[in-house]
Amino acid sequence: PGFLMVRWSTMIPSRMDLKEQASRAFDLAQAVAFQVLPADSEASARQIMDQVGEAARDPRGQAAVASVAVLAASFLYWRAKNKPNQLPTIQQLLDEEPELTYFRGEWQKLTDEGQWDKPNLDRKLEQSMLVVLAPTNRSFQLASPKTQKMDHGAWRKLLITHVAQTKLSQEELEARASVVSCTNLIVPLSLIKDTYTDETVQVRRPLQANNGLIYVVDEVLLPERLSIAVA
Repeated sequence: PGFLMVRWSTMIPSRMDLKEQASRAFDLAQAVAFQVLPADSEASARQIMDQVGEAARDPRGQAAVASVAVLAASFLYWRAKNKPNQLPTIQQLLDEEPELTYFRGEWQKLTDEGQWDKPNLDRKLEQSMLVVLAPTNRSFQLASPKTQKMDHGAWRKLLITHVAQTKLSQEELEARASVVSCTNLIVPLSLIKDTYTDETVQVRRPLQANNGLIYVVDEVLLPERLSIAVA
């Protein structure tokens, strides 16, 4: 691409404004060729196509030369339209949240062996999503008098109770009063809703992942206080 830019720049007429237009078009084309310029949105791709189109529409704009830039921008537009979901996984989000370090650390200690299957927070599900009600570090500190004497099996159940797998959409989930966890316990969704003095209720905004949602909550769920879901 560098050779083509130098070689074809000699064909551009001497007018400064046209040179600027052609130079911009080729810079964009080169950026696309090296994948330096990410196609983050359809809007940005359309803007780039409009810019390179200025050179192509010029009456002395060397259509054959400008078409190379237009083709490159067209590829960028196609890439933006077909770009895969770039959201992180739930596990990746947990790794980035400073107030969830305790939950993340204890979750990572869980093995795949045990009474309750450990959900894979890095795996994307086909027709459902994972919902994690992740207690803050302070929540675990406050709950420590009730949790510090738990054996390994009870602690495992407590952690996995904070994860649910559902086919509901986010809107459907937030409209419900409860959800069934991966330990088959009924978890109240009042945890993700804040009630104010004027009695208005606001649902907490979740962290969006490509395989589900994380709701940061201020309470540790104790399995012995929850009801078993009836099939």
